Formats: sequence, structure tokens, C-alpha cells
Amino acid sequence: MTSSRLFRCAATLLLLVTCTLTAAPAQAAGVDQVCVGTEVTTFDPPLTLTARPTTITVSGLYPTCTSPAAVTAGYAETFPLTASCLVLFDSGSASRTFTWGGTTAPSTFEYNVTSSAVAGQVVVTNTGVITAGGFAPAGAKQVITLVTPNLLQCLTGGVPSVTGPTTLTVHSA
Repeated sequence: MTSSRLFRCAATLLLLVTCTLTAAPAQAAGVDQVCVGTEVTTFDPPLTLTARPTTITVSGLYPTCTSPAAVTAGYAETFPLTASCLVLFDSGSASRTFTWGGTTAPSTFEYNVTSSAVAGQVVVTNTGVITAGGFAPAGAKQVITLVTPNLLQCLTGGVPSVTGPTTLTVHSA
């Protein structure tokens, strides 16, 4: 190899390494929105150790979201369920509307619900699809972590509400 070829190869290699090291960091592939917030779940009547028909109201607020067109979000819904301190939630399917703070239209989220008890907490996972409105069509996953109700409170007056952190991730379909 001649010295000019060697020089060109070395210069090209140096340019490739420099461009690679100075490139902007890549974001997770296909993630359109990530929100972090809190959910409050209320029970009417308050939960006791006995399972009974209960009206459950959930209200969530995401004060921090990553999309510039939807910087905050919120949701609220009420539904009936037979529940107790021992069985907070069940599996099934449902629909929820996220209202965005910004220029993005409200999103309809159709999802399947699973819940499990993990280390003194109830972890509710909603996995599904944004079917209409902002971000549609897109997959989405919402995780809500609630403290397991206090047993003493379940035995005395009942548990009127629980609160916990929630995250929402919306990704391209």
C-alpha cells in the first residue's frame, strides 16, 4: 500500500470514529411518549376483608411527559367491581381516555388488565393499544403500583382509598 493510500485510509477511519463518537444519543426505538405520575383509587364502600360490590373510582395525573405536544396527561373513570382488601382488582379488559396537556387530541386506550401482589404492593399492568385520538395507532403500557391495604384498617373501618405511582409508555405500532 502506498503512503497516500495509507494516509487516506487512516483519515477515513479517524473521520468515522469521530462521527460515531459525536453523534447524538439514540432514543429507545419507537417510543413516542413516556409519562410519570400518581393514581388515586377510591372505594365505595370502603374495602374490608369481605368481598362485596364496590364502586371504584380511579383518577390519574401525569405532570411529567416526554412529548412536546403532550407535556402532561390525566384520566378518570368509575366502574363496579366485587372487591375486598384481599382481592383488590381482577383481570379483564377495559377502555380509558387520556387527556393531554398540549396540542395532542385525547387518546382512547383499549387494554387488558392484570394485577399481582408483589412485596406488599399491588401491581396493576394495563397493556393494549391507543385506538383513537392522539398517538393512534400505537401500543401502550401503563403500570400502577399501589400499597396493599393495611390489615388493621381492613378490620376496623375499612380502606377508603389507595395511592401510588404510575407510568405510561406509548410506542409506535
